[in-house]
Amino acid sequence: MRREGYGVEIVVTGDEILFGRIQDTNSHWLARRVAELGAHLRRVTCVGDDVDEIAGVLREALGRSNELIVFTGGLGPSEDDLTVEAISRAVGRDVILDQGAVEKIRRIYASRGIHDTSRGERMARVVDGSKAMPNPVGMSAGMILPVGDTTVVTFPGIPAEMRAMFDESVAPMIEERATSRFAAETVTARIVFRDFFPIYRQLQADYPGVYIKNAATSPEGPEERVKVKEIKVDIVVESATREESLAKLGAVLEDFRGRLEGQGGSLLVD
Repeated sequence: MRREGYGVEIVVTGDEILFGRIQDTNSHWLARRVAELGAHLRRVTCVGDDVDEIAGVLREALGRSNELIVFTGGLGPSEDDLTVEAISRAVGRDVILDQGAVEKIRRIYASRGIHDTSRGERMARVVDGSKAMPNPVGMSAGMILPVGDTTVVTFPGIPAEMRAMFDESVAPMIEERATSRFAAETVTARIVFRDFFPIYRQLQADYPGVYIKNAATSPEGPEERVKVKEIKVDIVVESATREESLAKLGAVLEDFRGRLEGQGGSLLVD
């Protein structure tokens, strides 16, 4: 189901992810932060280090009328760091060097006794018409690029750099423009296995605007179905303000608790 509101897509780049050599933790962290700030993450795409493929992914994302498209990865000094080139191709603008980022790179290189900065200056690449995003942790510059009604932002793939840049430069942008706030809780239902699902399904039916999802459970035989089990349940609510979301979440949890206790169960809040 498509949710209305401030829409976000994430594009993760890197052959190392597609080959399974490293795990993508950036999109997981971003998904949580985006929700905390009141935006709706609509899609996460992973693509390899190929200019045409990255550019194609951006064109498709722009066609889905998102407010924000977030890129992670591909901003380093290597020849296979191609995110900026791909974005420039997709939007038809030139790649330029941000002089502030160039100066920062030269200062850091000089402090390390390195005088040839030509390779390192690749980390200062941005697309013409964008605003360079400062990197308080590393050297690779990000960028904030308006494309019609959509804003495209780029982060390095290094998690510490990405997180610092997001919180400093992009989180305030989302918080200012998002029209809702979320509250979430993971709880544990402790109840006879066979009694859980009628309660759970009725709760979902009674709260159609609330995300209620149990952790995967395998089918149980007759002997196990009459035993008390502990089942994790995620609950996410959305309202106009953080305070309203917390109040709504509290009401749903109390209702859930009452239904469980009515069948001899209990609700455990982590």
